[in-house]
Amino acid sequence: MNKKNCLALTCLTIALLLSACATKKLLEAPDTLPGEQLKAEYMVGNWCTNRELTGQTNKDAGHSALSNISKRFWNFNQDGSWQVSTSGTLYEDHGKWRLKELNTMVLEPLQGKPMNYQASFKDLDLYLEDDEGKFLVLSECE
Repeated sequence: MNKKNCLALTCLTIALLLSACATKKLLEAPDTLPGEQLKAEYMVGNWCTNRELTGQTNKDAGHSALSNISKRFWNFNQDGSWQVSTSGTLYEDHGKWRLKELNTMVLEPLQGKPMNYQASFKDLDLYLEDDEGKFLVLSECE
């Protein structure tokens, strides 16, 4: 192969890798109340753990503030796959996600048991409440 072909092949490979990692939001979610109907399109995209909102929301709900929660990057794909990253650049498959009933988001890790969360949106942030009433708040990443 000559240098031109190698360069073209390298550029194409990099472009494919970047496009595979990029996920566009299908539909921007309106503010919702717990129990309101959600659409799967609201969940698709790149999310970041919002440590401050998670801590404050848990404190307001009478739980510990969970100030030690780690920053994590979440990717919910349209095909139902769920990926995570600690760096925001290299994602790895973590399991599947799906909506059940009106507003229950089910996260099924590759290892372990499925987790059910009651999901709602406020100011474009995704509020996930577990069975114990504790919150995890995700904000959209760019």
